[in-house]
Amino acid sequence: MNLYKQVWDELSVIDVSKHIEKKGNLSYLSWAWAYGELMKYYPNNSYSFNYETFADGTMMVECMLVIQQGEETAMRTMWLPVMDYKNRPIANPDAFAINTARMRCMVKCMAMFGLGHYIYAGEDLPEGKQPEVVKAKRINREQKQAYVAAFLKGLEDEDALALKELGDELKEDEDLMSAVWGEFSTKQKAEIKKILDTLRKNTL
Repeated sequence: MNLYKQVWDELSVIDVSKHIEKKGNLSYLSWAWAYGELMKYYPNNSYSFNYETFADGTMMVECMLVIQQGEETAMRTMWLPVMDYKNRPIANPDAFAINTARMRCMVKCMAMFGLGHYIYAGEDLPEGKQPEVVKAKRINREQKQAYVAAFLKGLEDEDALALKELGDELKEDEDLMSAVWGEFSTKQKAEIKKILDTLRKNTL
C-alpha cells in the first residue's frame, strides 16, 4: 500500500481531543504529545526548518517532515507565521517566539499526514463559524494487522469459509473494516471477492 495512505489511515483516526491547547480563538495540539505519537508509529522520521523574513520584519517558518519505511519515503511541508499572543504576526520576533512557531508548524505538518487534522478544519472559516469536531476512533494496530494476516492466510489457502467468517466479523466495526481492507492491493481484493462469489454461488 502507498506509504502516504498508510500513514494517513493510521494517524487520522487517533483521538487527539485530550491534548488540544487553546490560544485565543485557535486550537493547537501539544507538540510533545504529537511527536510522541508519531514516534510510536513511525520512528524513522526527520524534520527540518527554513525561514523567510519579510520587509516589515515579520517572519514565516517552514517545516519539512519526512517519514521513511523500508524503501518508501513520504514528505509533507507546512508554513506558519511567527505570531504574538493575539495570533498576529510579530515584527523582529525574538528566539522564544521563533521556537514556539517552529514547534506549532511541525504539528501542522503532522496534521498534513493525518494526526489531528480535524482540529484545523475551521481555520479558514469566517469568525464565529466553527465546525463541530468529531471524535475520531482509534484503530488498534495489532488487531488490524491480525485481521490482515488472517485474510492473507485465507487467500493463500483459498479458504472461502474462513474469508467469509472474517468478513462477517468486520461488519460489526466499519472503521476497522475500512482500515483492514485498505491494506490490500486491487489484485488481492479482486481475488478475495472472486473466492467469496464462488462460495455464494455454490451455496445457492
